[in-house]
Amino acid sequence: MPVTPHPAVREPRPDRGRGATPRARRLPWVTLGVLVAAWAALRVMPTGWIDGRWAGGLLPPLSAATAAWIDASPVSLTLVGAIAWLVVVVAVAGRRTLDRTSRLAWVLVLVAALGPAFELAWGLGYRRTPLEARLGLGAEAPTAEPTWAVLDGLLRLAVASAPPSSEAVALDAAWRDDTFAAAAACVAAADAFVLERADPLRLPGRVRTLPAGLLLSGGFAGFQAPWWREPHLDGGLPPVAATSTALHELAHAAGWAREAETDALATLAGLACADPDVRFAAALHALLLVRAELGRVAHDDPAWRARLDAAWATLPAVAGDAWVASRAAIARHRSATVERAASAVYDGYLRAQGVEAGIADYGRAGVLLVNALAACDGVTAPQAAPPWCAQASSATSAAGGASR
Repeated sequence: MPVTPHPAVREPRPDRGRGATPRARRLPWVTLGVLVAAWAALRVMPTGWIDGRWAGGLLPPLSAATAAWIDASPVSLTLVGAIAWLVVVVAVAGRRTLDRTSRLAWVLVLVAALGPAFELAWGLGYRRTPLEARLGLGAEAPTAEPTWAVLDGLLRLAVASAPPSSEAVALDAAWRDDTFAAAAACVAAADAFVLERADPLRLPGRVRTLPAGLLLSGGFAGFQAPWWREPHLDGGLPPVAATSTALHELAHAAGWAREAETDALATLAGLACADPDVRFAAALHALLLVRAELGRVAHDDPAWRARLDAAWATLPAVAGDAWVASRAAIARHRSATVERAASAVYDGYLRAQGVEAGIADYGRAGVLLVNALAACDGVTAPQAAPPWCAQASSATSAAGGASR
């Protein structure tokens, strides 16, 4: 005859943390306090410490490790890391051997750990010595004369490095992985020159491709996650736009955080690159930045406008085709609603990082670029000249000849 337990008999319930020692209960809260204190301390680190201990000491081995892992992995480590972190959070939140307070405390620890990790991997870059100070450039906007001279040099460089056919720059043309690897090497070389590094940083030689329109719908073309500094590009970009965006994200991967400095250094690195595809993409992006600067100083002067149009007419047809492809990619995917929301969020993020201009900080890139290229005329020791000066000066003799 089966035996039925009496209703008063209870199975023993698992220990849910009530028997934990006071020390075990305090541990997550102490850990949380340490993490918050570490984050707060990193937020107020002096620029000298950031330039030395962080950029010169921590960043090189960290970049070497993450770049090696990124290059070896067939999938986005940013995505893998995010999923793994969420799995751990859910597991801790659901751990029944802990009481509710302890579970909450350990979840807060996992969230708080992102703070100092963010600063050490990326956030400190917002408070390093500015690029213009590193290069000894003035912060003021350039005048018309040096801006015209820079424009002329960029036009020659674009002509000299232009591909022979528009097929390579078409909207749906395939990207070339070796182009991104060349871009990474050139960004590392430019960063090494600026920071006087004996050995360039190791940067990832590959980029991750996101579904077409995922970023373009919000008005962005690429991003890199702070903890891994792994470049991601929107898959809807045509090759030239993808290359210039990769240069930008790779400069971020090198620890340059403020957008104007990142864009200027990335473009200068591309102009100095031996790879003609990288050089062409950088030249076209630089031309747009410089044209915007000329628009600022020229205003509505008809004579200046005619001069600018005449200069623009010297570009090969493939340049115009590349810009048409970029505009077509934007028109295909952009959503005004998504863009407004994304811009507002990113603007708030940048301001929280101390970038007073927010998303408008991108606008300084043209000033930095023109001032850096204009300074090439004052270099008296060619062996000490920035790499972008040598490449730009060689464009004069190369213009009109075969570049491939």
